[in-house]
Amino acid sequence: MRPYLLSFVYAAFVLLAVSCKETVQPDEPFQNDLLKKTTGPAVVGDRIEFAYAIGTLEGDLKNVRAEATLAGGVGTGFSRNSWYTNYSTGVDQPRQTATDTITNGAVSTANIIDAATNKAVTLRYYYYPTADAQGKDVSFRFSATSSTGKEVSIQSPTYRISSMDMKRSIVLGDGSKAYVSLADMTAYTKAEVEQNNLAGKIDFVYIYRPTINTFAFGHALIAPSNPTYLQDVILPTGLSKTRTAIDKRVDVKDAQLRGTAGFEVFIDDIDLRQTTFVNAADYAYGLAADQGAFVKSADGSYTAYVYVNAVNNTAKTMTVSIKRLKLN
Repeated sequence: MRPYLLSFVYAAFVLLAVSCKETVQPDEPFQNDLLKKTTGPAVVGDRIEFAYAIGTLEGDLKNVRAEATLAGGVGTGFSRNSWYTNYSTGVDQPRQTATDTITNGAVSTANIIDAATNKAVTLRYYYYPTADAQGKDVSFRFSATSSTGKEVSIQSPTYRISSMDMKRSIVLGDGSKAYVSLADMTAYTKAEVEQNNLAGKIDFVYIYRPTINTFAFGHALIAPSNPTYLQDVILPTGLSKTRTAIDKRVDVKDAQLRGTAGFEVFIDDIDLRQTTFVNAADYAYGLAADQGAFVKSADGSYTAYVYVNAVNNTAKTMTVSIKRLKLN
C-alpha cells in the first residue's frame, strides 16, 4: 500500500463530500469521490476534466467506469495515470495505475493495475464535447468495483455545453492572411477570397502600420466600411463595405483563449449574447498581446470576442483566438 496515495484519497473524500451526490459514508471500507477540475465553460475544442478518487480497505480495486449522458468526442476517457505531489519538490508527478482505457460511445472504462499495491487511486477523466452537444446538458455517473464484488458510484451535477464555437491561434498577416470571416472563423488571403467567392463573408481586415498620419497606430482590426484606415489597401474584388461593430477592450481576458493554466476568467455564452455595441467603432487599433475586441457582424448573425495572443512588429503579424456565438 502506498500511504501517500491512500491518505490523499481519504482526505479527498472529506474535502469533496459536498461537491457531488451519493458519497459513501466515511466508515465504509470502499469509497469514491469526485472533483471537477476545470472551471471554464464546456466549449467544443476544449475538455472537461474530472478527478475520480477510489479507495478500499477490503480486497483490491478492479476497474472504473464513467457513463456520460451524451457521447464525447475524440480524447474522451480515463487517463492511465494517477498523480501525486512530490513532497520534496512540490511538483505533481504521474504514476501509471490503470490500463485498458477504452471509450465506447458514452461509456469509458479502465482496469486498475498492481491491485495489491494500489489500494487507493485518483484517475483523471477527460470529456470532449462535440458540436452535436452544443446547447445541451450533460452529466456523468462514475463507478468502481472491487475484488470483493462491491461497487461504489457517484453522480455528477449537470453541465450545460456551451453554444459558442472556439478557435485558437489564428495567425493574421498584413498583406497576406488578413481577411477574417466570423462565419468560418478563418483568415484568408486576398487571392483566397477572390478565388473562392468569399467576399461576402469577410467581417474585418487586419493591418499593421507603425503610424498613420504621424500618430501611433500599430496592429489593427478594420471593418471594410472604414475608408480612412484601409485607403492604402487593395481590397479583394467585390468585398462588401460592411460596417462590422468592433469594440476594443484592454480589460477583458479569457483563460481558454489565452491557454494559461491557473487563470480562471472566462468569456461565456451570456457575455456574447448580452454584449452591447452602442459606442462601438468600425476599427480597433493599437492592439497588443492580452487585449482584444468584441466584434459583431454587420448582419447581426454573429458576435465574438477576438483575443490577441501575440503581436510581431517585424513580421507584421498578430496571433488571435476567437470565441463566437451564432445569434440567428
